[in-house]
Amino acid sequence: MLLSDYEAQVLDLLHDPGANNWTRPQIDGYINEARKKVVMDTGALRSLQASYLTRGIEQYFFGQVCGGIVVAGGSNYTAPTISFSGGGGTGVAATLGISGGAVNTITFTSFGSGYTSVPSYVISDATGANAQLAFGIISANTYDVLSVNPTWGSQRYSLQWRAFRPFSALLRQWTAATYQRQPAMWAIYGYASIFIGPPPDQSYPVEFDTIVLPPPYAAGDYTTVEVIPALATDPVQYYAAGKAKFNNQSYGEAEAFFAMYRKTMLEVPSSYTGRIPDIYTSA
Repeated sequence: MLLSDYEAQVLDLLHDPGANNWTRPQIDGYINEARKKVVMDTGALRSLQASYLTRGIEQYFFGQVCGGIVVAGGSNYTAPTISFSGGGGTGVAATLGISGGAVNTITFTSFGSGYTSVPSYVISDATGANAQLAFGIISANTYDVLSVNPTWGSQRYSLQWRAFRPFSALLRQWTAATYQRQPAMWAIYGYASIFIGPPPDQSYPVEFDTIVLPPPYAAGDYTTVEVIPALATDPVQYYAAGKAKFNNQSYGEAEAFFAMYRKTMLEVPSSYTGRIPDIYTSA
């Protein structure tokens, strides 16, 4: 499915194949709204986001770099510095520690914001070479988190989920600076962050099982292939046509298209599984 396919469908429903009553950029905007709506209603765009938890950090925001690890320390480093670029966001910053000329620690001074992919990095040093690092994020396009699955040694396990109030009562009696252990529980906080408890006592690889919103098509982009699974694309045309008619104040026709949206959505399998407080004890 391409943007041009969506345009053809919507303009056909509107009896305006030549785009005389609506401009194509207008139609493209309605299509992007519809694509977002489909994913929000069905969870159709599900993603396991591989990342890292950072020692002593309990709150993780969507769009930030969550953590990183030293994959290879390299050699002959004396005063390494690190800079980041790309990833769609800004502001991440860190310092590097060394031991015996090898990079051995990463300390974040800012986790940044707005990242939709992992930023690239450059290590600068007069003499050192061959250090390799790995970083992870929770994408700014994340709509919902369904589960959090850290890796401890060679074992991946699932954290228990709780609503924030009982989570806070159970695991936030002490500050993150004084109480750090292997994580056991998580909670959603607001619309764009999660809490991990207890705060990690080291860096942990982690998978976030998430629903992510589709990146919008740029007006006139007729080459990017749709990322939403094909089973969930059919309702898009009806919601987009409904938005066009609603904004044209043709409310009766708009509601007819929205009714078709709801009808076709019944044929789309839902990807939502719900959050289970404890998968090890729940039936």
